[in-house]
Amino acid sequence: MPRLSIATTIAALICCCLGYVSAFVTPTSPFTGAICKSAQTSSHHATSTSLEATRRNFIDQSIATITATSAIIFSTQPAAAKEAPIEITPQIVQEAFDAIRNELTSSSGVVATLSNLIDNGSFEEILQYTKESDAYFRRAKLGKARKMLTDKDLKGEAVLMSNAVTFDLIGINRASRPGKENREDQLRYLEELKKDIAKFLELEKTIVFD
Repeated sequence: MPRLSIATTIAALICCCLGYVSAFVTPTSPFTGAICKSAQTSSHHATSTSLEATRRNFIDQSIATITATSAIIFSTQPAAAKEAPIEITPQIVQEAFDAIRNELTSSSGVVATLSNLIDNGSFEEILQYTKESDAYFRRAKLGKARKMLTDKDLKGEAVLMSNAVTFDLIGINRASRPGKENREDQLRYLEELKKDIAKFLELEKTIVFD
């Protein structure tokens, strides 16, 4: 039986985990084309509460699954299948996490840019920017820093943290679509984005240097 690669198996697991939230996002743009249509609720308050509960439950319930499965995968892979280790030095790590920190605190970062777009009511620009941010920020910058983690269990948790950032961007995107513009939801997901980035940054201090 052919052995799946680590990346392929982890990716498949993440796709399964994302099923927990798929019912809450509407597939009206390429950004969320693979996500199922949102279920209707009786009130806006109930919807917001349900979204938040689902988001947190998704993260909490999935961490254990990701961690346990990752441990099995890594322990059963032959030595030849292991990827070449990434060079990890204090300077390289600092640069990687500073790039993330800049997106949280800089006036030109993701958080500040989205905040300005929301204040200006620039819904179309928000739709485009959230898609771009998921690619260059979450995939590139968070992905690079995640590979530097020296604790295998934390690597599994970091995947879920990265996915939380995607969920926040989806939330802002969803609240900016024609006919569904909602400033309150935009700001709520922006606050969640700030918290999730800050939480990811805490991983920097867990890295152990040889």
